[in-house]
Amino acid sequence: MAMLGKTCYPPFSASRHSLKALVSAAYSTATLSKRATSGVTNDSSSVSGETFDYIVVGGGLAGITVAARLAENASISVLVIEAGNDDRNNKLVYDIGAYGQAFKTDLVWKFPAENSRNLLGGKTLGGSTSINGAAWTRGNKPQYDAISKLLEPSEADLGWNFDSLFSYMKKAETFSAPNSQQKAKGADSVASYHGASGPIQVTFPNLMYGGPQQPAFVESVTNLTGIPHCPDLNGGNIPCVAYTPDTINWHQGDNRSSSASAYLTPVEFERKGWLTLVSHRVTKILTNGSAPSVFATGVQFRATSNNGSTFTANARREVILAAGAIHSPQILQLSGIGDPAVLAPLGIQNVVNLTTVGRNLQEQTMNSLGHSAKSSFNPDGSGPSDVIAYPSLSQLFASGAGANSSTSADAVRAQLLASYPSWAKSQAVNGLSADALTTIFGIQAGLIANDSSPVVELFFDTGYPADFGIDMWQLLPFSRGNVTINSTDPFAEPKTIVNYFSVDFDLQIQTAGARLSRRVMNGPSFSAFSDTETIPGTSKVPSNDSDNGTDEEWRSWITSASSNGGFISVSHPIGTAAMMRRSLGGVVDGHLRVYDTLNLRVVDASVLPMQVSAHLSSTLYGVAEKAADLIKADLEK
Repeated sequence: MAMLGKTCYPPFSASRHSLKALVSAAYSTATLSKRATSGVTNDSSSVSGETFDYIVVGGGLAGITVAARLAENASISVLVIEAGNDDRNNKLVYDIGAYGQAFKTDLVWKFPAENSRNLLGGKTLGGSTSINGAAWTRGNKPQYDAISKLLEPSEADLGWNFDSLFSYMKKAETFSAPNSQQKAKGADSVASYHGASGPIQVTFPNLMYGGPQQPAFVESVTNLTGIPHCPDLNGGNIPCVAYTPDTINWHQGDNRSSSASAYLTPVEFERKGWLTLVSHRVTKILTNGSAPSVFATGVQFRATSNNGSTFTANARREVILAAGAIHSPQILQLSGIGDPAVLAPLGIQNVVNLTTVGRNLQEQTMNSLGHSAKSSFNPDGSGPSDVIAYPSLSQLFASGAGANSSTSADAVRAQLLASYPSWAKSQAVNGLSADALTTIFGIQAGLIANDSSPVVELFFDTGYPADFGIDMWQLLPFSRGNVTINSTDPFAEPKTIVNYFSVDFDLQIQTAGARLSRRVMNGPSFSAFSDTETIPGTSKVPSNDSDNGTDEEWRSWITSASSNGGFISVSHPIGTAAMMRRSLGGVVDGHLRVYDTLNLRVVDASVLPMQVSAHLSSTLYGVAEKAADLIKADLEK
């Protein structure tokens, strides 16, 4: 789990003649002596020297989705190269009840960031959809509509808005409505918010929690904030608290529905033109030509073990980069696409001058608060947990909610609207200009202040970090970081700087979210079964004042070492190859094509220009489904 300038390249347009010549050259020079097989393999010999219509770099959420849709055309050949193994039969992958156990195994990437925090990503076929918490939520409608504001006016008709993405999010989904037993426990849904024929299975757990804890959370957060209890928050209007479904397949005992199990497994032996190579890592994108008509001719790759030779695969039509918000900018930079000031000292020839590759990184921060329960407490089920609250700024800072006694929602809103230009100047060091960030921050501030886009998530969790608790994170940070290579070794992870809380407003939101979480779990709705707050506990954040802890006390605990209960990364990085007009620092245009290239696209979280108030999966499935249609439209021209 993370996109436009005066020059726009419509599908295979302004440079059509040069592109055709390059395609012809690719055909004539490629090695065609061997016939690649379909299915999943870890044998590089079936790929080395071969030519495919499309090469997809990364077999995670977006990569598998795009490949599956392209491979629906039997005349098309598609190669996916995934660094992880095929672990679909590993219980840590398919068993949603084993969530979290994979985090200490080789099924995950660990990207070190500052303050000894790590960002995690799925290092396995299916990527993070194979190891995540499976929550299925969508952002606020104005957040998707805002994407078009960051594109060139000529790309407004491409449909980067809620209505279009909503249809694609539903295209990815088959939703199973709650049965009578699940409804009795609180589950609900709105049929028009969901798809009925997509690969991803979405529903509520068979063994859904039915104890008192989830209803208590709904009642308590509603009483404190005034937030409404809505039947389904997947329709684009989400400042509410609701029971939320998961990406699980009830036909298979609540097994996880990942991109690999949903899009690949059912057609693995039918799509003869789709080959997936696992346990191999792309080290470079091969290119021909010069800007603004650079043509991606293929990729180099090696075994993930970093042993053995470097191999090459050729692309007739396109290379599609779907390696995630950390690895996609790394691969671009290793391939000469990025900031000359970064590439030149490493001896990398600059192919495309895009100084903002790897910039604009946005990551969320989470604190978990926990309570012990009385011995009589019965959670009645095994989950996963199903209740999430998404308060807006006014709901978070409502009197008696997350605000201290001297802060009001109106004052925080005024602070936000007055301060974002100065925040833009402070964050310009991370790669985007102050003017560009002022524009972007102005849109983000408006979404928060005027469109009620939620600023924190309160995820009620049975069994974590104590008998029950709340995982709370700020959703829309203004702090910006970057991902930068400091070596030509493709197996050396890039330097990842998140700049946690470098805009103090982010810490202000995190503090209010923590205080609200304490008040929710200390509310009268929990009194029958709650015993003691164990995390952070009153020894770390005293509660003997009207504010339930001062801002200074909360901030000290939030920013302490994660081993002491302080914040961790949510591992929702985005923005490092942003889909925006080039003048704003965009890396890809509205067709998801890298600027100054003819046939290199990025399709993953790195293209999202701003965070959304949701878990990322549903949004990214929508992006990937839409990307597949954009690519198919180019194929037909």
